[in-house]
Amino acid sequence: MGTRLVNICTSLKMSVLLRLVFIANLLDAYFTLVWINAGVATETNPIMDFFLQLGFEWFLAVKITAVFIACVILWRMRNISSVYVTTRLVSLLAVFGYAVLIGFHIVGAYNVDALHLALDFLNF
Repeated sequence: MGTRLVNICTSLKMSVLLRLVFIANLLDAYFTLVWINAGVATETNPIMDFFLQLGFEWFLAVKITAVFIACVILWRMRNISSVYVTTRLVSLLAVFGYAVLIGFHIVGAYNVDALHLALDFLNF
């Protein structure tokens, strides 16, 4: 199992993984703001909730910046032999985590009139 995981991780393209992480972060931010704006959800991360209380601009700036910095760190470490597999595994887990989170957002869309909420949000 361990060797198989190493083989999978070494074959992954970091540029693709990190782009997916960044795009998924943007989608998560968008969906989070839509649901909060609609009053059907709250931000559960206390740090991000603090910035959300300052305004959605602060929320977006901090969320995007934090993930961007994490992606840059992983990118810079991608070819260091001692953490080669680890950087890919962390990136893969981030993509998987965001996929699950976006899945929750999509499932939540079936419980609310999501199209209406999304369109209203775009016209704020």
